[in-house]
Amino acid sequence: MKILIISDTHGNLSNFYKVLDIEKPIDNLFHLGDYLINDDEIREAAGCACAFVRGNCDWASREPEFRDFGLLGHNVHMEHGHMLPDGYNAIASRAVSLGADIMLSGHTHSPVCILHNGVYIVNPGSLSKPRQADRRPSYVILNIDSEGKLDFNIKYLE
Repeated sequence: MKILIISDTHGNLSNFYKVLDIEKPIDNLFHLGDYLINDDEIREAAGCACAFVRGNCDWASREPEFRDFGLLGHNVHMEHGHMLPDGYNAIASRAVSLGADIMLSGHTHSPVCILHNGVYIVNPGSLSKPRQADRRPSYVILNIDSEGKLDFNIKYLE
């Protein structure tokens, strides 16, 4: 299973379409908020099952603030991230308290993918307004095999 994880597109989908050209076909798309007004366009373009959460800029969104679900033997918690505590220890503790071993969040516009205290903490960064030092638009591809083995990859557009 191939999952595209994105966040913080802020109404600008030009890089999203570039990512689709590179990565399709995908089995699922997870958007971690701050898409603003074009979630229906994202769903249609992705052409697969999509899960969204509302970000702090998604005032008119009908999406939930968080999602919890199982994924091939893993428990996933998705939220935008603006309400998360600071620091990997606190984020991992929050995930554990929710029963999750995968914590997906955006908001910071900087990509992170680490395994910390038994929790995968994943932030795809931003496709439209990256904030890390090199300012390259970023996203994450998650490949999961039939046995539930996870392979997270932060990818960048040039």
